[in-house]
Amino acid sequence: MEQWISLEDALKDVRALAQAAFNAYDSRAGKDAESVMFPKMPATVYHADRDALSCSMLKPLLISPAHFQASLVATGSSTAAKDIGSLVHLLLLEPELICSELAVYPGVASTRDREYKKFLANNSHRLAVDEPTLASARRLVQKVAGTLFRGRPLIRFIEESMTECSVYFTEPVTGLRLRVRFDAYHPDFSFDLKTTRHATPAAFTRDAVDFGYDLQAYLYSLARCAFEGRTETAPFVFITAETATPHSVCVHTAGSTFLENGAAKLRECLATFKACTTVAHWPDLSCQTTLEIGHWQQFVPGQEWR
Repeated sequence: MEQWISLEDALKDVRALAQAAFNAYDSRAGKDAESVMFPKMPATVYHADRDALSCSMLKPLLISPAHFQASLVATGSSTAAKDIGSLVHLLLLEPELICSELAVYPGVASTRDREYKKFLANNSHRLAVDEPTLASARRLVQKVAGTLFRGRPLIRFIEESMTECSVYFTEPVTGLRLRVRFDAYHPDFSFDLKTTRHATPAAFTRDAVDFGYDLQAYLYSLARCAFEGRTETAPFVFITAETATPHSVCVHTAGSTFLENGAAKLRECLATFKACTTVAHWPDLSCQTTLEIGHWQQFVPGQEWR
């Protein structure tokens, strides 16, 4: 006779497996009793966790609660921009995983090429790139490694850091369990590597606010404070690398207004999550409004042709 299990029991089984996965990796207790660091937790285990909220999970709450719910079941899509970013991270921060995580297609890839399609199918569990993409990423990594910060090449700071380490902690106001994953946890700095279209301060700041990097910077700083038992955290530093020529590499430290904006976003996200969880209602963005434009968007007719 066929046996059925309830959804609740199934979720308990999933959580038990997740806890077993956590227990399989070395951990370090933080100064805060409920904070813990996993220096070597694989990315797949970290990203599969649904019991602790991450920055990428929280961001959709800035749109609507329903967008948050939809993101939980959405499947990730691969793009050229995401692939180059992942490749640069792998080469610079986790070179020991290249053999197991990377698959390189000989020659130039084409989505119309039957052999390339077969190559992708056979390497669906790996980051698959072609030789020109790998060569370009290696050049970018070399430039990042040699870029000076505080008078020293960045590679020195990375060598002194714990890379891709995960920290879990409990947010004190809401009591919600949160998690972050540092690119490079240095004794004096928190580094985050971003590949970008352009690395100028003005352009990157616009992208950073749009993409929620301010939320990330504040959340990661909060996690570090909890883990280290400090009221003032180490500076949060973005390493930005342009994916197109001339491949400029800039280093931007998150300032006070940047972090304050991230703090406001985090408070909004956590309050929304707590309220929606309490009433079991996740409304969408449905609304009625009147569209207006800012003065900088006003059309000004050109007279040059006259």
